[in-house]
Amino acid sequence: MVQSIITPLTRQLVTYRHQALAAPTMLDEGTLAPSHVAGVLAHEGFQGRNRLFPPHLTLWTFLLQVLSPDGSCREAISRLRPWMIAKGQAPCSPNTGSYCKARKRLPEGVMSSLARQSGQRLSDQAPDTWQWKGRRVKIVDGSTVSMPDTAANQEAYPQQRGQQPG
Repeated sequence: MVQSIITPLTRQLVTYRHQALAAPTMLDEGTLAPSHVAGVLAHEGFQGRNRLFPPHLTLWTFLLQVLSPDGSCREAISRLRPWMIAKGQAPCSPNTGSYCKARKRLPEGVMSSLARQSGQRLSDQAPDTWQWKGRRVKIVDGSTVSMPDTAANQEAYPQQRGQQPG
């Protein structure tokens, strides 16, 4: 009986530990490195104190939340705690209150700036073989619109000059 309880629990702990250790090194040296996030926060005019959830950790936890299957704060915290332990830090409380307050303090522009910078960095690192006919593709939209060629539609949506009437 005890073995049947320990085995799933052990398996789950091993999975969490693996996820924590296999997590990207965003916090240490990448997009969400404390120094990088501090620069973006300063650019956005954000001034805060170093709390239980400093901005870089709050952003990383938010990414965990967004990427988790259920998207809850509780799931994000449950994934953050093993990472903290793996890094030799004391784990945060399983309660979500501090994280939710820290997330509310972050300016929206920070996420936008970090997303743009990450996208630019990824674009710069993309190999030339990913280009289409020697060009970088920004957006591909294959949508089309079809509507009757009535006088009202012609007035609202005139034809292009190069297109034949009708």
